[in-house]
Amino acid sequence: MDTLSHALLGGAIGQTVLGRRIGNKAVAWGAAVALLPDIDVPIGALLGDAAALTFHRGITHSILFVTLAALILGWLASRLHAKDKVGWQGWSLMLWLVLLSHLVIDAFTSYGIQLLLPFSDRHFAIASISVIDPLYTLPLLVTVLWLVWLKRTRALRQGLAIAGIGLSSLYLAFTLYNKQQVTDVFHATLAQNDVSYERMFVKPTIFNNLLWRAIVETPDGYLVGFHSRLDDRPPRDFVRFTRNAQYLVPYMGEPVVRDLLQVSDGYYQVVEEDGELYFHDLRYGQAFEWLRDDRPHVFTYRLIPPRTARSRMDIETISLDVDRDRDPETARALWRRMLGKQ
Repeated sequence: MDTLSHALLGGAIGQTVLGRRIGNKAVAWGAAVALLPDIDVPIGALLGDAAALTFHRGITHSILFVTLAALILGWLASRLHAKDKVGWQGWSLMLWLVLLSHLVIDAFTSYGIQLLLPFSDRHFAIASISVIDPLYTLPLLVTVLWLVWLKRTRALRQGLAIAGIGLSSLYLAFTLYNKQQVTDVFHATLAQNDVSYERMFVKPTIFNNLLWRAIVETPDGYLVGFHSRLDDRPPRDFVRFTRNAQYLVPYMGEPVVRDLLQVSDGYYQVVEEDGELYFHDLRYGQAFEWLRDDRPHVFTYRLIPPRTARSRMDIETISLDVDRDRDPETARALWRRMLGKQ
């Protein structure tokens, strides 16, 4: 999820656990520590593109990491705020719940987390909510802003924090229901059209939980379709992508290729342009495929072949260009498609 949502949820949890005793200190600590697992982003930038590929949402998003971090930070907070007479156990419990909340809501996104590292590298990705969803964030935003202005002695603070967490959690549960309904629609549509497929990945589009994208793996490639909860008919038009797996055959022994296949969960396309190979992660695809234009893919990596017999293949992450002239129209197109206008 986005940084703001993590911080707000952490602040609300801080109030729920220790707010009665230390007031806004609990909110501030909760909001700050909730961001700690995302320390993998700046660290990953220093490691290089190949190493950062698997480091993001890796060990810093594991139960082991957040447990150790909560114990260390809990001891530190108890020393810094000794006058509040909250033991390290109380601080550690609060911070553990805050850090755990970061993992939980990240697991609901499509990128997923490796919750059990270093004991297992299994990915957990429920993919029922976008990484930015204003309807999830809004109750928490109102809650934390209100908490900041209320005196510590006000009984309303505790009820307010619980209500904010409860409303956002109910919305999270609603996204699960939405995903199941949309997934059923896609399954029925593919069956009615006698489409043979091996698996399907369904996720919401950015900023909302109405418009959903499905990528369907077929024997020769992938089909991408969209369905809004406000559509009056099942999806019809699917965009086809070829896999072009033959381009990877000479490099299947390269660690970075194995990492790309793991991170993309096998939903990928390789294209050749000007003698160079580019790897597209099709779980995210282009900005909006139904527009059928030349928009770049969200996650693209340039494959850099080994320079010598002893060197390894490397990658370069291709940054997504921002087209400020076209973005307003893209936002309007997204809004129209969300409302079921096909």
